Amino acid sequence: MVCQKNSSKYALLFLLAYLFQLINTTAAWTNAADPVSIKTQVDITQPTLGDILIYSIRVNHDSDIVIHTPEYVIPEGFEKVGTGKKIPRKVNNQTAQEFWLKLRVDKTGLLTIPAIPLGFDAPDQNNKIVKGKIMTAEVNVDVQSLLQLEGKTSDIKDIKPIFYIKAPWVHYIWKALGVLCLLALAYFIWKNWQKKADEKLEPLTLLTAEQKALKELQELKSRELMKLGLIREHFFELSEIFRRYMENRYRFPAQEWTTEEIISHFKGLSDLNEKQKLQARTILTESDKVKFAKAEVEMNYDPIEPVIHFIKEATPPIQQEPN
Repeated sequence: MVCQKNSSKYALLFLLAYLFQLINTTAAWTNAADPVSIKTQVDITQPTLGDILIYSIRVNHDSDIVIHTPEYVIPEGFEKVGTGKKIPRKVNNQTAQEFWLKLRVDKTGLLTIPAIPLGFDAPDQNNKIVKGKIMTAEVNVDVQSLLQLEGKTSDIKDIKPIFYIKAPWVHYIWKALGVLCLLALAYFIWKNWQKKADEKLEPLTLLTAEQKALKELQELKSRELMKLGLIREHFFELSEIFRRYMENRYRFPAQEWTTEEIISHFKGLSDLNEKQKLQARTILTESDKVKFAKAEVEMNYDPIEPVIHFIKEATPPIQQEPN
């Protein structure tokens, strides 16, 4: 009787030990069949918001079985970052493969990565390929809040009123912009005025005393004042042209001096020879006679030609540079 009770007791203990071992094996390995076994895990079980965790699927299978790439289903609260797999390796006469999925945590609280189907091809007893499927186990992830980790409350607080910051430097910026605008406007006006002035400005040509006098004599000749009976006006302008020439050419105030003063100045003027001094005296005295004494002049007489002859004869020759 005692032996029978002891036998029943040992049988019960053996049965309990077997069930405990079976439960542990089922929790760690889902569908741990001999040809194919699968295990899932995450590298971080209590991540915080924004962390990136790696969800791994490890498969051990016989060498004649071909494992398909998992068909991932991205659960709520996660964002897919990337996928991949490691190089297969031999473990205990089987092939070990590992697939991984990178996920970013976008939600706090208890999140679940659901079971994922994993397909495979395996030969049967007649060496025909049959398709099979094995499911991974669900994985729970407890996402922590940073406020909870730091011991702070997550109560929503009232919005604080707008706080205005005094920035006196803003006024200086506006003043500087105003000055720059004024400078730009002034520059634009000046450039526009300069452009118009350049368009109206004719090229300035500097004439010598001889060139200027000859030009004025030709203009006087083209007016034909003597034919119009304006003899005094003709001689008056002729005298002024000749005096301006003498003043510009020989550097003395011929327009302000009288004829006698000019003739007296000729005595000490070495730039003119005696013949030229006599010609200049004749031009001045003849002009004075007509201007002041109203002397008569022959209509066919051209008083401009002696002045032109004097200027050309008195013009110094151009010095040529030696070769």
